[in-house]
Formats: sequence, C-alpha cells, structure tokens
Amino acid sequence: MLVVGARGHAIEVLECLRQSSDAQLFFFDDVTPDLEPQLFGRYPVLRSLDEVARLFAQDPAFVLGLGGGKLRKLLAQKMAGLGGVLTSVIAPTAQIGRYEVSLGPGLNVMHHALISNATQLGEGTLVNAGAAIHHNVTVGEYCEISPGARILGGCQLHDLVLVGANATVLPRVVVGEGARIGAGAVVIQDVPAGATVVGVPGRVVRRNAGTESL
Repeated sequence: MLVVGARGHAIEVLECLRQSSDAQLFFFDDVTPDLEPQLFGRYPVLRSLDEVARLFAQDPAFVLGLGGGKLRKLLAQKMAGLGGVLTSVIAPTAQIGRYEVSLGPGLNVMHHALISNATQLGEGTLVNAGAAIHHNVTVGEYCEISPGARILGGCQLHDLVLVGANATVLPRVVVGEGARIGAGAVVIQDVPAGATVVGVPGRVVRRNAGTESL
C-alpha cells in the first residue's frame, strides 16, 4: 500500500495503518529534497511517478497522508490516473456509529475521532485526532476537520471546508464550499462559501479564502 506523503500527517497515518493492517507500506514524496530513502529506516520512499506506477501494477491501493483539501484532491486524482485505488484509513480507536453512516472512499479517520449515527462523509475527507462529528451531519468531499474540532448535530459542511483545531460548529449551521473556520472559533450562524471565520462567537474576517491548512 502507498501512503501519499512522507512527512507530518503521513507519520500519523503510518501509526494507524500499523495498528490495523500488516500490509507492506511505501511512501511517496517527490518535492522534499532531503528525505532519507527509507522512512524511519524501514519504509521505502518513492520519489517519482514512474516508481508509483510500477508499484500500482502490483498493489493499487493508496491512502492520503497529507492535509489541505485542495492538495489531497489533486494528488488523489493524480494517483488514480496512474492506476491507483483511493483507500480509507480508519484508526482502531475511532468510534463510528452503526446506523445510517455513509463513508466515502479515501477518508482519514484518526485516533479517538467520533463519527455518530446518521452522518455522511464525502470522499477524501480528513477527520483528525479527537474530532467529533455528531448526529445528522453531512460533510462534503476533501474537507479537513482538525484535532479536537466539534461539528454538532444537523450541520452541513460543503466540499473543501477546513475546520481548525478545537473549533465548534453549532447545531444546524451550514458552512459553504471552501470556507475556513479558525482554531478555537465557535460558529453560531451559516458561513458563506470561501469565507474565513474566527473568534467567539465566530465572525467573518475574509471572503473568498483558499482552502489550505491554517
């Protein structure tokens, strides 16, 4: 199995995979110049797309090991174009509801995350450590829910939304595509697409923002 990325979040993904799978792991990074050829002296780091294509001929499964919705989506599409199959990684300590839960492909659900009943998560979304997604929540594609964030009942997050660490989105709030919620913010009303919200209570400080990580 290939992990796309070899730094930062990929190191946490490694731990989730090692606790839940015995698959042979490879990592991919073609942008960092000073990486060792093996991560932790054990896991090969592929440096070219040709190497990736050869690996996919043997094992097409790949998981995303980096943050940032736009980048995750771009790399997922690139890997799929090489014959890869986008695959989810779910930590063994994650708690996922049994009823009416729809999980798209390519998720990262990290340690101690909560996904309650009657929820829907779109392709490529990252639910980081200790984050909580409560009942009747819909999360779009390639969203990033940062550590400790809480999305309360009935919320709707459109594609490419970023929710910062320890932020809270109160019940039934709708967050538009590409919006960014700052760390620790408390969102009490709907957020326009592309807006950045910070503070308690949350207020819009910028519109038409990007979707890179805070």
